Amino acid sequence: MNVKHTFVNFFLKSSSKHECHEVLSKWNSYYTALSKKHQQSFVVRTLLFLKTTNFGSKEGFELTTEMKLVISSAFVEITFGLKQDVLSIFKTVFVTPSSYTYTGRDVLYDGDVNTVTKRVNMSWPAVEKGFVITNDGLNIAIHEFSHCLIIEHAKGSYFSKVFNDKDLNAWKELAEKKIPLIREGKYTIFRDYGGTNLMELFAITLETFFEQPHEFYSYSPTFYRTTARVLKQDPRNGKYPK
Repeated sequence: MNVKHTFVNFFLKSSSKHECHEVLSKWNSYYTALSKKHQQSFVVRTLLFLKTTNFGSKEGFELTTEMKLVISSAFVEITFGLKQDVLSIFKTVFVTPSSYTYTGRDVLYDGDVNTVTKRVNMSWPAVEKGFVITNDGLNIAIHEFSHCLIIEHAKGSYFSKVFNDKDLNAWKELAEKKIPLIREGKYTIFRDYGGTNLMELFAITLETFFEQPHEFYSYSPTFYRTTARVLKQDPRNGKYPK
């Protein structure tokens, strides 16, 4: 743990850390593969994210601490190799009991990042499915938090960038070449939606990176390593990803 997380750890209750460990051990396969030392750091970062984020839900839907911890763990998973440990713009996560829609739109959503309300929205059934099925490259929480990070990186100052610009630009250069291939059905490690634009491809790349790291690497080692440099970690290493 760095100095900040050591300081945060000092003020966390043992009961909270134990509860978090139990929840993550049940739900998050990335966490269960970590070394004990990395698990301790992961717990601190999860509780920090939980305490610095406003969680809300529809009236009548009980959003439990367990659900909040599961959702928080997706953010920590993505950022575990990065200095970024909280969100600065999207401070609210709103969880719905089912898929939802917006007035005037005939589309059902399981998740979205709303830049007007500065809110991250997710349906719990989609979140749950993402953690129950761990190897299909689908995790709505990872997907939406990936969007948040790209937006916050773009809006951040030189001193508050989420990613290293050189690494991210190298990723973009490769990704731009993948989009037409995905659209033509010639780059099958990612689902078709990845061909929409760079923003969606980034999110889908991260879903695949964490849920199917070995398959991703075998399919495209260069693109995998470029993604690993952006995130400063390699989940193929299990106990020691960073």
